Amino acid sequence: FPSHDIYIEDQKIQILVTDFQTKRLMDADVMMKGLNPRKTLVFKDLADTTFNLRRYRQYTVSVIKSGYMYYAHKFYPDEAAVHFEKIEMKPISVGLKTVIDDITFLGDETQIYHKSIPALEELLAFVNANPTVELAVIGHANGPEGADQKTDGVYRRVSEKRAEAVIDYLVQHGVDRKRLTAKGMGNRAMAYPDPQTDWQLSANRRVEIEVIGF
Repeated sequence: FPSHDIYIEDQKIQILVTDFQTKRLMDADVMMKGLNPRKTLVFKDLADTTFNLRRYRQYTVSVIKSGYMYYAHKFYPDEAAVHFEKIEMKPISVGLKTVIDDITFLGDETQIYHKSIPALEELLAFVNANPTVELAVIGHANGPEGADQKTDGVYRRVSEKRAEAVIDYLVQHGVDRKRLTAKGMGNRAMAYPDPQTDWQLSANRRVEIEVIGF
């Protein structure tokens, strides 16, 4: 969470989209969550832009461009007059991963929370923009470390069902299931091994994608 010791009346964010290899600016579709509480703002073919932020909110910037890995970053802005969000888009290759924090679930359940729909729509757009890409959808669970074998199996099954729920959404919207593989990590790779907030608990139940073919 940000410190509130520094007062900033009018904070801005500058978004720069670059090619990871060439470092040059490039146009891409940029989505911003957090500016408008009711909808995701979409900027088509954007490379460099600056706009005002509402202070002390959490934001997600995500980017889609054909031939490049899906990008998503959830963050609190820096305590500065301008928060710089430099996005380096990586050409698609096997092994690349992206964490999608905005796909969330109802508590310890496997049902996708309705507020995840914008992130699911973005993932669908990425898959459709790259029709030869094959993905592993990897689910994670929150749970105490050092669980016994039986409990570990429960966490793995729950996390795999979460991955399958994401795959079901994509398949229902026309994606070939043969391109998608579900994996469950259980609680073996928690982002916050000792979560202290609801946000950290949610982050432990995250979903990520990994390119396994293209």
